[in-house]
Amino acid sequence: MVKSLLIVSAMFLAVVASVTAAPTSKKQLSFNICKKNDPNLDKCLKTSLQSVIPDLGEGYPKLRIPAIEPFELPSLEIDHGKGSSKAVSIDLKLKDVKIMGLTSTKLDSLKLDVDNHKLSGQISFGKPLKITGQYTVNGKVLVLPITGNGPCKIVLHEPVLELKEVSGTPYEKNGKTFVQIKRLDLKLVSVKKLNIKLENLFNGNKQLGDSMNTILNENWPVLLEELQPVFEEAVGAIVQDIVNKALQKTAYSDIFPM
Repeated sequence: MVKSLLIVSAMFLAVVASVTAAPTSKKQLSFNICKKNDPNLDKCLKTSLQSVIPDLGEGYPKLRIPAIEPFELPSLEIDHGKGSSKAVSIDLKLKDVKIMGLTSTKLDSLKLDVDNHKLSGQISFGKPLKITGQYTVNGKVLVLPITGNGPCKIVLHEPVLELKEVSGTPYEKNGKTFVQIKRLDLKLVSVKKLNIKLENLFNGNKQLGDSMNTILNENWPVLLEELQPVFEEAVGAIVQDIVNKALQKTAYSDIFPM
C-alpha cells in the first residue's frame, strides 16, 4: 500500500537539491530558488515545488531519485498484529509493486525551519493512488478465513498525508555543511474510500473469492486500520532513504542561499 506514497519530502529536499546539480533527464526543471531570509519562505517553496511535481515522473538518476510515475517497489509486507483492528488480522505480502498517481501530489501546507533543519506539512492527491502487484495472503476477516495468491489492486481515494516532522542533523564535508535526515514522522490522516481486488482467492474459487472481495470492500475502514501502520512505516523509510541519497550531493547552504 505504499509509498505512498510518496515521496513528498523527497520531492521537497531532493528537487531543491537538483537545482544545483545538472539532471540527467532530458526535461529541465523550472524551479525558483527561495532565499533563506525570504519572509515568505514557506509560501515561496510551496509554490515552486508544486510547479515541478508533474515533471518528477521520470526521476533523476544523477541524484539517485527514482521515477515516481509509476513508483516501483520490489516487495511490501503487512505482518499480522501490527494494525489496531480486531476485525481484520492478516499477513499480506506484495511483490512487484507499482504505485500510480504520485505526480498528482498537492502541497496543501508546508512549514520549514531552515536553521533547525526541520520540515512539516500536509499533502493530498488530485487523483486516486493505485497500487498493483502480486500478493499472497493468509489470515481472518470478520472471523472468516482468507487465503490466496495472485494479482491485486488497491485504490485509495482522496488520501491525505501529514508530514508531522522531518528533521535532519548537520555535518561538515569538504568545508561545507550538509544535512542527513534522522527522523521522518508521516501519518495517514484520512482516506475517503479504499477499494481492493484480490484475484485467485481460495485457489481460484470464484464464488468464495467474489464474496470475500465484497466483504473487504464493504468493510474497508477496518481493513485500512490493519494496513495503516505498515503503510506509514514503509513510506517513511523509503522517503528517508531517497532524501538522504539526494542530500549527499548538495550542501545545505546551496539549497537555501542567503
